[in-house]
Amino acid sequence: MDSVEKDAKKSSVCNILLVPEDGSQEVKKLHFTTKHLGFFCIAVVFLIVATLVYSIILTGELKSANDSVVNLQKQVTDLQSKNNELIEENDVLQEKVTILSDTVNDKVQKEAELAQNYIPKGFPLRGTAAYDEQTKTTSDNAPIAIFQASSGTPVIGTASGKVVEIAGDSVNGYIVKVDHGNGYISIYRNGSQVKVKEGDDITAATVIFEIEEGHEELGYQIMKDDEYIDPFEIIEING
Repeated sequence: MDSVEKDAKKSSVCNILLVPEDGSQEVKKLHFTTKHLGFFCIAVVFLIVATLVYSIILTGELKSANDSVVNLQKQVTDLQSKNNELIEENDVLQEKVTILSDTVNDKVQKEAELAQNYIPKGFPLRGTAAYDEQTKTTSDNAPIAIFQASSGTPVIGTASGKVVEIAGDSVNGYIVKVDHGNGYISIYRNGSQVKVKEGDDITAATVIFEIEEGHEELGYQIMKDDEYIDPFEIIEING
């Protein structure tokens, strides 16, 4: 058997007839060998396998992408939850800040009001008194306000403070110094009996003297940071 016959046995020829239904065209004949058919089947199988592999890879990628989306959605939800918590915490802190601010403002206002109680701007006599609006001076040129009051008129503190010194006597007159703790010192000069003692804390209602007969004149001075100042620059005289 020669080589041509061997090849014919190994590769048989197949024919396919293409017959038109209406008979208007001629019959076409396609022929191919079993070798070609094998190649075709292998190609189809390869294509199917490639498609399956691609589908598996694509499915894995889609699942990974879907897992990523789910994870991102969870992160977004967690962040939104934390954001809501932070907003609530911020509201609570803002409320605390408001309360603290109001408390501080109230405290500052009260301290300011309290500080005003220690500035000797009150009138040193309770009741009516005559006075010269022209400030006098003592022998050492210190400014002094002179008031004339009737017997029995109380001499009172002009602000809260502490009695730090009582000097003099009934003949030469007493000198009472009140330190207000803020650089101000008020000084009262009169010959009547002193109603307070050194170390006493006083207010604007505390009686320091009660004017007696023969001592109807009250001398009143103010010092600020160890310097005498004009009392009428501070005294609030109403009426």
